[in-house]
Amino acid sequence: MIAIGIVIGVVLTTGFNIDSKSIAGPEQGKLYTEAQQSPDSDQSTATATNFNPGSMFVDIVKKVRPSIVSIYTTKNIKVPNNPFHRFFREWEGMPNDEGDGQNEMQQNGLGSGIIISKDGYILTNYHVVNDVDELNVKLVDNSEYEAKIIGSDPSTEIALIKIKAEDLPAAVLGNSDAVQIGEWVMAIGSPLDLTSTVTAGIISALSRNIDIIRNKRNAPSSIENFIQTDAAINPGNSGGALVNSKGEVIGVNTAIATRTNYYMGYGFAIPINIAKSVVDDIKEFGEVRRGYLGVYIDRMSPTIAKGVKLNKPRGVFISNVIAGSAAEKAGIEEGDVILSVNGKEVNQPNELQAKIAIYNPGKKVELVVWRYGKQFTVKAVLKGRDNENGKNEKDEKRKEEKSLPDLGMKIQDLSKRELALLDLDYGIIVISADQYSAAGKARIGQGDVIYELDGKPVKSVTDFYDKIDDYKSGDVVRLKLRRKLDKDIFDRLVFLEIPK
Repeated sequence: MIAIGIVIGVVLTTGFNIDSKSIAGPEQGKLYTEAQQSPDSDQSTATATNFNPGSMFVDIVKKVRPSIVSIYTTKNIKVPNNPFHRFFREWEGMPNDEGDGQNEMQQNGLGSGIIISKDGYILTNYHVVNDVDELNVKLVDNSEYEAKIIGSDPSTEIALIKIKAEDLPAAVLGNSDAVQIGEWVMAIGSPLDLTSTVTAGIISALSRNIDIIRNKRNAPSSIENFIQTDAAINPGNSGGALVNSKGEVIGVNTAIATRTNYYMGYGFAIPINIAKSVVDDIKEFGEVRRGYLGVYIDRMSPTIAKGVKLNKPRGVFISNVIAGSAAEKAGIEEGDVILSVNGKEVNQPNELQAKIAIYNPGKKVELVVWRYGKQFTVKAVLKGRDNENGKNEKDEKRKEEKSLPDLGMKIQDLSKRELALLDLDYGIIVISADQYSAAGKARIGQGDVIYELDGKPVKSVTDFYDKIDDYKSGDVVRLKLRRKLDKDIFDRLVFLEIPK
């Protein structure tokens, strides 16, 4: 009994921290120690006993929390009146003042944001501020401001807003390329209307592609290279900060893996390097200008690696090169493997997309390429696209002028090489289709190539619009589609009804 009493006494007096080595390893201790050192310090190592997560978290929260804001949004929506309400008003002899049968109500939303400049620029998520009527920001000191949207990018889920204020506490933005799995991080935001909430965890994975942007935004050019963390993230955290042990923002909290709409163990943040690139473009050009290589890419597999004489699956496989693209001009060929971009390894298609996406058209990037047993380096000058969704601006303007019906799909011209791969002389490709639209009802989907309309060839997007313009609402058109799956080519006939 005396021995047991001594043990309990030791535990209580040490705050349940019998062995600090069990809390964190040396690398984590080193990160924290470096954050506290001056640049002139000659101390280059630290032991686990120097690492105190409680003290680290407190210091970082004091530094970063004032830079994280709550964003309140309001959207005015119309909803049908309750038919029972109308019945009772008429039954009681009261006047029916329901007008067009709809009532207007307000839909409120809550998100988070990161102050990135003293003069009021705030970084947040696209889905937090998209399509809202009112936008208000609340700082940690409870002061409130009206905000306006400066610009946004649905392909990365990033938005930039601004408030009229001065001398704001701006967050320090870090380098997400230096993030490592296992690092301590904190998520700061306003989950579930609990403003300025802080949670902690580690980086549990990198370069995650969860297809949430493409599926939610119907954006085929979506860029997903998420940082995964087990720090608790819930609705309302969107747009908030993921912070490392140096007090630097390394990510913008965006999504969660869940079956309940609430935290179930893992959250996802957009790397801050991608966010910085988007913000810089919005500030300088008023829009995002994204460079492209012009290649079709696939994930490496053991079979592909063996086929291209790689010792193991690594890099990103090039399945096709677009004619006239930056890649073709740099000498990249079908069957090549891109191993790195500007010295940074890429092993997943989304990693390659994310590395290229941070550069503007005209920028030169250095690529390490593998070609059937040989490794070499090329420099590619990136090109831009007319439109992020693959639409031709002239065709879109012409479409609006003619008031053509919205078929619910985005279409794009094909190069001669792409047509040859499909054994076609003409045709246009569907790059996205809304399942609830006219196209969706006709079972037209992404990847389908339309090459005939009522027996007539479809030679381009413009040609397709010319032909559709001859039909009116309610007409049914017959489309011939072609799709390539692996080595097989399939044709099918569909009927599309022209909507109102």
